This record gives sequence, C-alpha cells and structure tokens, in this order.
Amino acid sequence: MSATPVTSVMPVISASRRWGAMRLLSVVAFGSLALTGCGEGKEPTDPADPTAVAASTGRTPWAGTKQFVTVDKAWAEGGLTYLSVRPAEKKVNTQFDTWEIIPGTGAFTMVTMTKDARVLLTAPVRGDDASGAGRGEPLPSSQAEFVTLLAQLDPGTAAGVGYDLSFDGQGRVAKLQSLYRP
Repeated sequence: MSATPVTSVMPVISASRRWGAMRLLSVVAFGSLALTGCGEGKEPTDPADPTAVAASTGRTPWAGTKQFVTVDKAWAEGGLTYLSVRPAEKKVNTQFDTWEIIPGTGAFTMVTMTKDARVLLTAPVRGDDASGAGRGEPLPSSQAEFVTLLAQLDPGTAAGVGYDLSFDGQGRVAKLQSLYRP
C-alpha cells in the first residue's frame, strides 16, 4: 500500500481572516444583546404599561414613580378612592402658556389612592369659582371633591385633561395634580 496525500476540498483560510470573522461575529452578538436589553438585568416590558410590568416582575406597577396620565373615571368605595388611568404625554404649549395633552392608547388601569393623598386641582377640573386664585394655580382639594368634579366635567373636556401622579412604594397614588387647560 502506498500512501497518497489527501487533499482538502475546502480552501485554506488565513489566520487573519479567521480573526476578522470572529471579531465581526462578536460585534454582532454584543450588538444584539445591547439592542434587546438582554444581559443587563433590564425588564423586556414597556414601563409605561403597568399590567405588563406587574405580570413579568411580580412588582406593583408604578411603585415609587411619577407618571403623567389621563383619568377616565374616579370613584370611592370602601373608604378608598380609585382611578382608571392611562399613560399620556404632555408638551408645553408656549403660545398659550399651557400644556398640550397627548392621550395614550391601550387599556385603562385601575389604581388606588392613599387615604392621605394630596389632590391639587387647576381649571377646568376645579372650575372658575376659586376666589383670588388664577385658573392655572393648583389649589388643594379633597379626594371626594375630585371624584365629584371629574364626574361633572363634560366628557370631551375630561378626556383632554392630564394629571401628574406620584406613587408611593406600594404603587398607590400619593399625590394627584391636574394640569391647567384653558
């Protein structure tokens, strides 16, 4: 038997090309990790969606945060005040020195207010009857008064009002402030 040399069908790749290919693959792998947020301990859900955050993390939605929302309904039951809210956006309207409210989309989420939550209201929620105060000046109100005033607002007006909410560490509203709308 004679030994015959075996020839490879695969072309020989130089070492520099192999290193270049490895670097390219590394960049692609790390780039995809950065884009998806994997490996950084971040949640894959949208923090503006409290239902998704609660479902994926087991934590109370919006706990310890501030959120800007629109309020669909408010009601009192069993000594607590509840709000049906949805995240929204606010932009400064420099022409009229007010806010432009951009309502969010999707489902409304029910949140509870703490028993001692601060409520600060501006026009149009509180109306124009506050003597000595400007329409844009936030005035303290009770939770019961807020529920009543919100129910009395025209639905079109109510849909265009935004609220800054501050949540305590357990996801309850500790402060509600309406934004001025002429």
